[in-house]
This record gives sequence, structure tokens and C-alpha cells, in this order.
Amino acid sequence: METVLKIVAYGLVLHPSAYIRNGWNLLDFIIVVVGLFSVLLEQGPGRPGDAPHTGGKPGGFDVKALRAFRVLRPLRLVSGVPSLHIVLNSILKALVPLLHIALLVLFVIIIYAIIGLELFLGRMHKTCYFLGSDVEVEEDPSPCASSGSGRACTLNQTECRGRWPGPNGGITNFDNFFFAMLTVFQCITMEGWTDVLYWMQDAMGYELPWVYFVSLVIFGSFFVLNLVLGVLSGEFSKEREKAKARGDFQKLREKQQMEEDLQGYLDWITQAEELDLEDPSADGNLGSMAEEGQAGHRPQLAELTNRRRGHLRWFSHSTSSTHSTSSHASLPASDTGSMTETPGDEDKEEGALASCTRCLNKIMKTRVCRRLRRANRGLRARCRRAVKSNACYWAVLLLVFLNTLTIASEHHGQPVWLTQTQECANKVLLCLFTAEMLLKLYGLGPSVYVASFFNRFDCFVVCGGILETTLVEVGAMQPLGISVLRCVRLLRIFKVTRHWASLRNLVASLLNSMKSIASLLLLLFLFIIIFSLLGMQLFGGKFNFDQTHTKRSTFDTFPQALLTVFQILTGEDWNVVMYDGIMAYGGPFFPGMLVCIYFIILFICGNYILLNVFLAIAVDNLASGDAGTAKDKGREKSSEGNAPQENGVLVLVGKNEEEKAAKSEGASKLAGPVPGVEEEEEEEEEEGSVGHVELLQEVVPKEKVVPIPEGSAFFCLSQTNPLRKACHTLIHHHVFTNLILVFIILSSVSLAAEDPIRAHSFRNHILGYFDYAFTSIFTVEILLKMTVFGALLHRGSFCRSWFNLLDLLVVSVSLISFGIHSSAISVVKILRVLRVLRPLRAINRAKGLKHVVQCVFVAIRTIGNIMIVTTLLQFMFACIGVQLFKGKFYGCTDEAKQTPKECKGSFLIYPDGDVSRPLVQERLWVNNDFNFDNVLSAMMALFTVSTFEGWPALLYKAIDAHAEDEGPIYNYHVEISVFFIVYIIIIAFFMMNIFVGFVIITFRAQGEQEYQNCELDKNQRQCMEYALKAQPLRRYIPKNPQQYRVWATVNSAAFEYLMSLLILLNTVALAMQHYEQTAPFNYAMDILNMIFTGLFTIEMVLKIIAFKLKHYFADAWNTFDALIVVGSIVDIAVTEVNSSEDSSRISITFFRLFRVMRLVKLLSKGEGIRTLLWTFIKSFQALPYVALLIAMIFFIYAVIGMQMFGKVALQDGTQINRNNNFQTFPQAVLLLFRCATGEAWQEIMLASLPGNRCDPESDFAPGEEFTCGSNFAIVYFISFFMLCAFLIINLFVAVIMDNFDYLTRDWSILGPHHLDEFKRIWSEYDPGAKGRIKHLDVVALLRCIQPPLGFGKLCPHRVACKRLVAMNVPLNSDGTVTFNATLFALVRTSLKIKTEGNLEQANQELRMVIKKIWKQIKQKLLDEVIPLPEEEEVTVGKFYATFLIQDYFRKFRRRKEKGLLGAEAPSSMSSVLQAGLRSLQDLGPEMRQALTCDTEEEEEEKEEERQEGVEEEAEKDPETYKGPVGSQPSSHSRISVSLPVGDSLPDLPSPRPSDEDRGDPKSRHPSVPQPGSHSHRRSSGVLMFTIPEEGSPEPKGTKGSTTWMSRQGLPHGLPHTQSFCHLTDPRDMAMGTTCHGDVCCPLHLQVRSPPSLSSVCNARAVVKIYPSQAPIIADKNWG
Repeated sequence: METVLKIVAYGLVLHPSAYIRNGWNLLDFIIVVVGLFSVLLEQGPGRPGDAPHTGGKPGGFDVKALRAFRVLRPLRLVSGVPSLHIVLNSILKALVPLLHIALLVLFVIIIYAIIGLELFLGRMHKTCYFLGSDVEVEEDPSPCASSGSGRACTLNQTECRGRWPGPNGGITNFDNFFFAMLTVFQCITMEGWTDVLYWMQDAMGYELPWVYFVSLVIFGSFFVLNLVLGVLSGEFSKEREKAKARGDFQKLREKQQMEEDLQGYLDWITQAEELDLEDPSADGNLGSMAEEGQAGHRPQLAELTNRRRGHLRWFSHSTSSTHSTSSHASLPASDTGSMTETPGDEDKEEGALASCTRCLNKIMKTRVCRRLRRANRGLRARCRRAVKSNACYWAVLLLVFLNTLTIASEHHGQPVWLTQTQECANKVLLCLFTAEMLLKLYGLGPSVYVASFFNRFDCFVVCGGILETTLVEVGAMQPLGISVLRCVRLLRIFKVTRHWASLRNLVASLLNSMKSIASLLLLLFLFIIIFSLLGMQLFGGKFNFDQTHTKRSTFDTFPQALLTVFQILTGEDWNVVMYDGIMAYGGPFFPGMLVCIYFIILFICGNYILLNVFLAIAVDNLASGDAGTAKDKGREKSSEGNAPQENGVLVLVGKNEEEKAAKSEGASKLAGPVPGVEEEEEEEEEEGSVGHVELLQEVVPKEKVVPIPEGSAFFCLSQTNPLRKACHTLIHHHVFTNLILVFIILSSVSLAAEDPIRAHSFRNHILGYFDYAFTSIFTVEILLKMTVFGALLHRGSFCRSWFNLLDLLVVSVSLISFGIHSSAISVVKILRVLRVLRPLRAINRAKGLKHVVQCVFVAIRTIGNIMIVTTLLQFMFACIGVQLFKGKFYGCTDEAKQTPKECKGSFLIYPDGDVSRPLVQERLWVNNDFNFDNVLSAMMALFTVSTFEGWPALLYKAIDAHAEDEGPIYNYHVEISVFFIVYIIIIAFFMMNIFVGFVIITFRAQGEQEYQNCELDKNQRQCMEYALKAQPLRRYIPKNPQQYRVWATVNSAAFEYLMSLLILLNTVALAMQHYEQTAPFNYAMDILNMIFTGLFTIEMVLKIIAFKLKHYFADAWNTFDALIVVGSIVDIAVTEVNSSEDSSRISITFFRLFRVMRLVKLLSKGEGIRTLLWTFIKSFQALPYVALLIAMIFFIYAVIGMQMFGKVALQDGTQINRNNNFQTFPQAVLLLFRCATGEAWQEIMLASLPGNRCDPESDFAPGEEFTCGSNFAIVYFISFFMLCAFLIINLFVAVIMDNFDYLTRDWSILGPHHLDEFKRIWSEYDPGAKGRIKHLDVVALLRCIQPPLGFGKLCPHRVACKRLVAMNVPLNSDGTVTFNATLFALVRTSLKIKTEGNLEQANQELRMVIKKIWKQIKQKLLDEVIPLPEEEEVTVGKFYATFLIQDYFRKFRRRKEKGLLGAEAPSSMSSVLQAGLRSLQDLGPEMRQALTCDTEEEEEEKEEERQEGVEEEAEKDPETYKGPVGSQPSSHSRISVSLPVGDSLPDLPSPRPSDEDRGDPKSRHPSVPQPGSHSHRRSSGVLMFTIPEEGSPEPKGTKGSTTWMSRQGLPHGLPHTQSFCHLTDPRDMAMGTTCHGDVCCPLHLQVRSPPSLSSVCNARAVVKIYPSQAPIIADKNWG
């Protein structure tokens, strides 16, 4: 119906804005049509013999596929919600860069899948069986190895043999390419990857699998998948800016419209009033208005509304209340009564109530009433003051705190008196809160009260409390239900924000992002509904294939399907649901495996795209919110004259004024004057050392040596004491510092090497002696330092630096633990664990590491506020959880029994439903590991939920929870799942992402901190760094003709494509392997392998012939190729020699890898992928210190773990087992890596708690067998998980988002990823990598490179010339330009880095900036890219400027000959005029070739108009084509070129000096050197060519009088042997024949007498020559 109406209204398709032309409408239309179609098909006649069809089932055709389409109906919501459009548009826009990333991910998956095939093919099919039977030994079997270093079957009567389908019913394996890809994808999603790793370790030993899986997780998950986030957040912020701009424009239009309407309305009123003026009955108000109108004063909108406010008392009351609360003090109390009335009602009631009103008025006028009114007014004022006072505010906060305590004190099994106390406290608090609410209502008046959000919220909570209490007292409901409302009162704690600015800002920005997130939630909800409906179509009722286990995550009912889809979205155990889906369709065979497509699409779209949009929104809002608050703060603070401060980001106050000025501009950052920063630390400041405002700013030994502080050390050694001086020299010697670093590393290694189980083993004794040695060395170091700096009392002493205190703590701990020997004392145990902090001492000594650590501290301080908000929310949810679930998670091991009384005795179980093998077990009444019995347990349980680990189990436990101390009932309260879903959305999706966003933003800010006063932005810095550091590529071109033929073949495109094809075929061949392949197939594969290896060997040989060995191995890809070829040959040889697998375990599997590595060569082929890879390597370079920090954290936690949990026994079936334990250092690191990826970390934590069995080899006392483990595990694992999941992995994300921002940036902005192309194309012109090419090749070179770097093939040659003039690349003496200078000039002009204003000054500034950022830059390189001003040379720009002058002149002359002169000029009298750089014959063709443009006259005439059109286009944009050269800034409409002129010509007759110059005696005798003295010294004479462009006014003073100057001399370094252009005697020359051919004399004119030059002067070119000494001729009659 709706669709039909819309089609009737809009028309269907033909005209613009018709119904179907809108994408969203089209979607609606398709959904409706498909729905109709399926309904019609269902109504079709049934097949003969069918039962008459029931409602749900189709009668005619099977339209299941079409019915699946109806699932899309919820999408129609999208067209109705505009904010959804932003989210959806940004996701759609991001699809293009996401496609690049998807290709990269696919590539990673394919490579890893093929490597997996090679390494693990068929390994998963052996397990332990009882001898002679097909019964598996374990209940949950895992693979084993019959030989080698895998898991052996240890039980008697068991053997390891094949024919087992494999884990997960045979789904998880590497048996063929598709299974391998699925397994790899599952590992990349970090769900269940450790299981696969452990199975592989069981099947083949510990050597290879961990390398494969850990690298896969790091590369696949941490890096590649985080790219998705970077792209999405970039697109989202772009899309939001667009939407915002659209909205702003709309608002502006509406405002203008409103003002126009108002103006019309006012004009109309004024006219009406003028007519009405005679009428005396008119309202006074209107009269006054008319007067204003006559006075010519137009009333404004604000005035009108104010008037109206004055008129309508009640209106003023309600509107102003939202603006200010103070205005109410003056309002009379009686006004509050009239607030509820509206003008309309008043009119109606007036007649009826007139008499009543009169009576009331009389009563009101009596004295009693007046007094009452006055008293009331005074009382209200007092109440208002009281309510607004600080005392009241803190009192309410105190009550809230007490309320929090009463709620938090509830727990399971509490005594009766506590319950009664809580009830009383609850009622008392409720009364107090009600009293506060009523006071506020009375004091402020209802309208003001309602205006505040917190007041409305309070009111809701109090009313809820009252309602709940009355209902409970009456007995209408059990006390549980709404006691949840009590917990909501906790939200009042947020009132603190009134006095806590940064928290207030945070809450504000959270509420801001709530808006965008609301639309995202709607989208998420639609998405979940669509997939749930689809899941019900596919899997409804199908998950009951295994009768022994009831599956919980199913698609049987709609609510259950919603829960399952939501679970897959959070990524928890999605693979398990997928396995169930596959088994439901018949297991791991063809049709069943297609099911995984549904799960993979759901997982990718949901988890990667939608959930990352959450994060993108968070980052975007925080970044913009940050900037906003920073600006406000900057304004407030700068008015007070303090250095501004924001978000805990620290900026040091600079010393010189310039820096201060720059800093006050960067006011968004935080600075505080830092005490005690010496002058010598300035260098560090520029490097941006950040950290605690004062704490971390110590003077620590850096490159600069810290002097001995004043004051005596140990009260006896003065500042000048020779011993102190000697120690000072020693500790600052670099050998000493490095030695200490080495010892720190060695002592850390010795800690990691300890044996945690056998404390008295030989190894530990040896390590103990080493420990003595290290500790004594460190003690000596500290004593030396104390001798130099003094211990504590004066400034600059040893103990006043935090890092030194850390050193002291670590060393003293070691000393104390030597003093006490018995390991029984737990204190000593802890002290021994503290030795782990030793590696932290390295921080003090490695500068980059220190920087990262300080960054982390700043980030932690910044995140503090978010931590507080999150913890409060967590606490609130925990309290609600306690109210809902306390004591309800208990259950009996025998599910048939419901209460603790019944749960006694023992019962039978049948494993796997096998009745022949019953097992007897005891009945136990147990609590769930994670429960809600008290607030702390609840917070713990909720924390695990927010990390998504194991939450489905907890959810179903909660759904089944029935009553306190009773067992569970299946699906008792499905609706309780709302609690978990809301919690996950608020905390896990939203708060955790804000958390991550904050870390990312802080790290971004810290990275930029270093360059805070730098005028270049990040992109400019990166491009310039590339331009300064790049080296030209060497291309080897052989001279020998035969070799050249081979070289040409190898370099041709066809050869490249052929090799790519071979690699692809090789990949296909490798991917065809499978488990249990036949012997012929095996043989064919071997033959194919040999063929491919042969072909690749031929390629290698050809390349070696073409390039010779030296040049072949210079290229990294070639070296890689050679390695692979050699490896493959060895692989073939080894395979031929050893036919059996096991005899040579390592060699075969290892060499097989070489076959796969060929695939990697494909990476070098694609442009986009190459850029991605390049950026990867860049981001790896950005990570070394971050990686070092991560390594240190892992090291410290691993050693602590070994000391604390190393003795726990390894038991299969628990989480501490043979594959996962703390018994050796590598194992501990692997376990921690597993926790960092979040794989069931909470189960490992539970397994490490006290009460675990000890390892039989450890030294436990008798009776202490079950005492291993420690309560410390909770702190240990939670702190590690927080550090890793939030800080560490986000460092990865931050680095990636920083480096990959180009993926979403506008492609036309030059970025460092564009600059590789320059290197590649330069090598074609400069194969020997000499770094120089002829200046004439520059244009051709730049036209080969696409914009934004080069000019592109379509650039008109004149525009290209102008760009070259602007670039102004320095020209060497031999007429060449250098590589770095050209690239630098390109980057500089493209990014407009200091190209405006006075060029020499700009150059000078740029030199300063470069020296400041890149301190190590060589002076020679700097002079090459930005030449010093006094060494002004000829530049390519000037050369092309002269070319442009000639071009303009030729054009002018041609026009003149055609138009004005006709055929006047006799051709016979043309004079010979020769070129200045070479003779004309040489130069002409080369110029033409250089500009790739034929200059033949006929063609030029045709092209001229087209060309000029293009030029004028170009000239309209003066920004791009501005000539920044020349000592004075000239106006935009002409190009000025300054040429220095050297001294190299024979003497010339000096022209007659003009009148102005006669007074200067020097000017008459220009000094002229002797011919042949080609000195390298430049004189300062300068030629200025000013070329006015078409249509531009002539420069002042040139009209009719053009200044001419002649100057002896010529640019330094040009070939002097050739003749220069001389004008022959002008008296013999006819007009217009001054120039010969097409070329005019570019650099030097010899002038005899002025009049003959008229032809030149009338040209478009105005030539000015400013010499240093020669006189100037100005003759008015010229031209």
C-alpha cells in the first residue's frame, strides 16, 4: 500500500526524483515485490498427492530462497532515519579502501593456508586408541605422534594410530586448501587459535607450530585487521564533517529565511500602525513601537521577543528559567501560581470566573495575605540559597555515598541484623532524598527544577523508590523486583562532576557520542534481526543432532536466535556455533561446509565493520571534544596569563621568545612552568621529553654531562673533592654506562633461566652465584653515584630522581633477600619476585625507551577519568547483579536434584550416552566460579564479561537461575539476558572503545609533541624526510649486444607477466594437495614441482646473465628469488634421497616452505599492495621502542609467573597442562601471549588460584600437596590483561592509524607513498645512479610521473615550464640537476612549504627548520637542496623562464607580421643571431624534444588558441603557478626571474650614462676583467626578466619607456667556447629582423644604440637588467 501511494505521488522511474531513482526507495521496492512474489507462489496450486498445505509451508513451489529475502524488510527503517545515513554512508565509502585491505587479508590467509598445507597436512588424524579396538582412550581426544617429539600415548594397552576424523568432528584441520583457509581465518579472529596450536604441538612437537601460529596472530590479527579500524575511523570523520557542513548550510538558510519573513512582517506592522495612529484606543505598546518605526529604527527580533516576554508574564517565567536561575529571586511569589495558565484558557474562563476572581482579589489584598506572601517569598529565597550552597551539595554527596555503602554491603548469606539495618537505612535515606527533592521543588519552583537534567533524574529515582517501598510494604510484590531502582541512585555520584572539570568534559563528550551511537545501535539492531531471521530459516530446530548435550546457542526461537547472533557479534565462541551449524548439515563434507559462509559473513560484517564503527565514532568524538575543551581552556587560561593546560599532556616552556609565541598558539596543549629545567636541557625540550609535570623532569645523565651538584656528599666530600671528580668522570664514561646495561641484561637473563620447580637444582646454585656478582656490581654503581650526587639532602641529589629510586629499590631488595635465606618466609618470596624489576633499570639508560614509558604514564593519567567513569558504571551494574542473582548460581552436580538437602549421596553418569560404561560420581552442591554473591565477585564476573571471555556460559547460568539456594531451571528467565546485553553495549562496546580511543589520541598527541613548535605538519615532515634521505636506484644496462638482448627480454613487461602467471600456476598446484591423495597424483605433483623449479631456475640464470652477479644481488627481491630457487633444488634433492618422512624430520618440512615463499613474490607486483607493504615496514620502524616495552612487560610478568605459579602440577583437562604452563620461561611467555589475545584468560586465572595440586618434583612439605597457586593470581592476570588489551595492542592500533591515514586521505594530496615512483622513473634517465641528469630531461621525467608528484602526460608544455620556473631547481656547472634537489623542489612546491614571500628569507627559515628537526643532516646535502643565497646560481627555473620569454616573443612577432606589418619585412635582411647556451642548430631540436612539443610555425598557429585557453586556465590559479623567485615579491600577474651574471666577455663600449646617474662617479667606469679570466667568483649583477601574462596590466613605469641595460658577463660554468649572440650594427638592420629563426638571444645582448631595439621592446617580454656597476639608460623615445 505504502509503495503504491509513493509511486503514485512521485512517479515510478522516468523523470528526475522519481520513486525508484532513490537508492533507499529501490531497496523498499525490491523487498515489497519479493514479498508479494513469494506470497503469490505460495498460493499456487499444490502438487497432486500433496497434503493440503498449512499456513507456514508453501503449497506450490518451494520458495524458501525467496522467503529468506523477506528477512531484509527491517532494512526499510534505514530510509526513514537520517542519522543512519551518515553511519551507512561512511561504511559504504570505506568499502573501497577496505577492499584493498580485504585483498591483503586474503593474501595473508592464502599464504598461511598453503604453508599450513605443507607443514601440517594430515597431522590431525592420529589419536590414542586401546589396542585392538576402535575405542578412543580420552573422553576429549587430542592428536598424538607415533614417533618424533609429539605427544606419546602413555597409558598401558594404548597405541597411537590413524583413522580418527580429527578434532571438532573433523572440521578443524589442514587436509585441503579450503579447510586450511577456514582454520587460518578462525585463528586470525583469535577465537580458538590456542586449541589448534596445542593440537599441532601434540601432533608434531614444539618446534614449528608456535612460530606459525604466533606470527599468524601478530601479523593477521594485530596488524592487518587493525587496518580496518584505521580506514573506518578516517571515513567516519570525513562523512560526519560533510553531514555537519550540510546541516550548517541548512541552518543558515533557515535563519536567513526567518529574518526575511520577520522583516516583511515588521514592515507590514509599521504600515498598519501608521494607519492606526489616529485611533487613541490603540495599545500603548503598539504606539511606542510605531514611534520607533517612524524614527527609522527597525526593531530587531530579540527586542520583539523581549517585549512579548514582558507582556506574557508566565512565558517569561518558563523561558528564562532555562537560561538562568538567578533571575527568579526577583519574581513575586504569586507568579508561580499563574505559570500553569495559558492565554487561551484565560479567555474562556474569564466570563464564568469573573465574580470568583473579584472575591479572591479582595481576600488577597488583606494584610494577613500580604504578610503570608512576604513570608513565603523570604522562605523561598532562603530555601533557594540553602539548596544551592556547597554544604548542601556535599551533604547530598555524603548521603549518596552512604546509600552506596548500604547497597554494596549486601551479599549472599548475610546475617539477619544486617538485612534489618539495610532496610532501615534504605527507608531513612529515601526520606532524606524525598525531603531534598521537595525542598528543591519549593525553593526553585517547578520550571527551574525541571530544567536541570540531574534534577529530573533525581525525581525519577525518588518516585521509583517511593513506589517500590509502598508496593513492598503492601505486599503486592516480592522485594526483589524494583530494588534494582535503588542501584540507579548510585548514578547520582556523577554529581561530583560539578566541581571536577575534566570529568565534566568527559561526560559531556560521552553524551555527545551517544547521539551518533544511538543511530549505530539501531543499525546494529537491524543487522542482528536480519541475521537472526536468516539463521532461523537455515538452522531452526537443526541443532539437536547430538542427544547427549543440550546446545544452548541455537536458532530455535526468535529470542534465542537474537542471543546467538549477538554472541557471534562479540566474537566469543563463534567458531563453536559454526561447528554446530556444519554438523547440523551433515558434517565436514560438501553441502555442510557451505554453512560456514553465513557465519563468516556475520562475523566479518558484525565484528570487524560494525563494532569498529563504534570505535571510530569514539575516537572521532574524543578528538573533536578534546580540541573543543582545549580551546575553551586556552581562552580561560591565557586571559589569566598562565600557560594553558589540558588533559595531562605536557609541554615544556621554552626559553626564547619565539618559542613562547609558538607555544601560546598551540594553547590546546598543557604546560606548566617546570621548575629546575636548566639551559642545557633545551635540546631535550625540542625532542619533546614529556612526563609527569615535575616528577619525570629530572636532570638525568644524557648526552650532556650533569655537573656535580652543590653541597657535600656523605657530609665529608666537598664539591671539588678529587675523589668525587674521579667518580664523576667514571660514571659518565660511555663504556661504564654500556657495561652496566650489559650487566642489567645478563642479570635479567639469569632470572629467566631459573628453575621454578626444583629450587635446589645445580642450575639454580650456579645462577645464585651469578646473582651475588651482579648485585655487588649494581651496589658499587649506586655507591659511586651517591658519592657524586650526594644521597638525599640537597637539590640534584641521587634519591630525588624517581628512576634512581627505582634502581635503589631493586638493588636493596636483592641485598635483603641475600640476608634472609629461608625460602619459607613469604616476605622473602615476594622480595625475590621483586628482583624481576631489574630490566626496568634499562629505562633510565635508553633514551627512546624512556620516552615511550613517559608516554605511557601520561596516557595512564589521561585515562584516569575514563577509568573512574567505567568503574562507577561497573560498580552500579555489579550492585544490580547482586540484587538479581545473589546466591542463585549454586547447583548440584546431579542436575535432577534442586536443593542442598537433596544433593547428597552419589549418582551414575553415562559418558557419550554409552550405557555399557556407567561411572559413579558423588553429588556435590557447588557454586559457579564466577558469581554475584557479593559486590566484589560481581565486579570480577562482569569484568570477564566485558572482555567477552566466557560470557555466554555466565549468561545461560543467569537465565536458568531460579531462586536463592535452589538449583537451576532450564530457560527460567530469558528476559534477564537484557541485563547482560545492556552491560555489554554500554561497557564493552562503548566505554572500552572510548578507552581505546583515548589511548590512541594520547599517543597521537605524544607523537606530535616532539614537533610542537615545528611549522611543518606531519605529512610535510615525512615527505621532506624521504626527499632528503632517498638515494637514486641503480639500473644496470649492459653494453655487450648479446647480453643486452637478454637484459631487454628480462626487463620486458611480457616476461614480468609470464613470471606472475607461473607463480599463480605454482600457487594453484600447491593448493591442490590434499589428505590421502593417490600415488599417481603424488607423482604428478612431484613432476610439476620439478618443472616449476626448473622454470624459476631458468629465470634466475637469465637474470644473472643479464645483470651480472654483482648487480643481480643488489636487488632484495632477486636475492629472495635466488634463496627460494636454491631452497627448492635442495628440497627436491632431499625428497629424492629420503623417501620416508620421519627419518629426516626437519629437512623435508623446512625445505618445503621454499615452494610456498614464491607466492610472496606476487606482492611486489600490485601497486596498492606494494604501498600497503611499504607502509607496514614504515610502521614496524616506528615500533621498536614500543616493542621493547612490550617485551619488558612480558619478561617481567613471565618471571613473576614462573616464581608464583611454576609449581602447579600439569593435569590434562585443566587449564594448566602440558601445553600451557609456567614451568619454563618460553612456556610462560607463550601463556601470557595467549592471555593477551584474550583466549580464555579467566580460566587460566582460576586454575592458578590456591588449592591446586603441586608438581610431584617440587619441594613441598608433607601434607602440603594441594597448596600450590596463589590469590595473587587475580591481581596478576587482571593487571596483565588490562595492560595488554588496552595499552599494548592499542599501541599497535595507534601506530597503524598514524601510518595508514593515507588510505582515507584525499588521493590528490602528495604523501610519502607517492615518492617511490620518482625513484623508479629517475633510474630510467640515470641508470648509473650518479644522482644527476641533464636539465633538459627534467620536463620529460616529470611528465612521465603522474600527479600529484609529477605533471602527468596531459600537462600543456607551457604550464610545465611555469611549474619548473616555480620549482627553481639549482643547476650544476655541467648543466645537470641532482636527484635530491629535484625531489626536494617537487615536494616543496607541491606541498607549498615556504614558497610565499621573499624567497631568500623563506630559504633561510627552511634551512633552520630542517636543521632543527633532522639534527644529523649533512651540510653538503643541505646546501645542495637549498643553495645559500650568496652562491646564487643559474637554476633550471631561470633557464625555462628565458625559454618562455622567447616563446612569448615569437608569438608576438608572428602576430605582428600577420596583422600589423603584413609582408613588409624583407626576409633577405635577417641577421644572424646565435644562441647563448649552444649554437642554435644544436639547441633548437633539443629544446623541442625537451618540451615534447613541435614548434613548427604552421602547427603552432593552429594550436595557439587552444594553448592560450589552457594557459589562461592555469594562470587563473596564481597559487600554483606563482614564481617565488626574485628578490622583490612581484605581483601575481607576472613571472620575475633573476639571473646572476658572471664576468666573462671582452670589453664593450659602455653606453652613455643617463642624467639621473651622472652624479655617481663610480658608475661611469665599470670594471671589466680581462678576457679568459673565467673566475669562479660570481659578481652580484642580476638580470631580471619580468614577463607580464596575457591580460595583465603592464608594470608601472613601463608604459612607453622600457629600461634597457647591457652587462658584460655570463652565467658561471656555461661553455665559453661558443659564440654569443651579438646584434649586428643596428643601422644596417631593418625593423623586426632583430632575431634570427625562432630563437632570440636568451642571456646576453650587446647593445650599440637604443633606437634599433624597438622591435625587441615592443615584444611581450620586458627585460630589466640590474647590474652592480653599469649605468642605466632610460630613453623616453624608445618603443
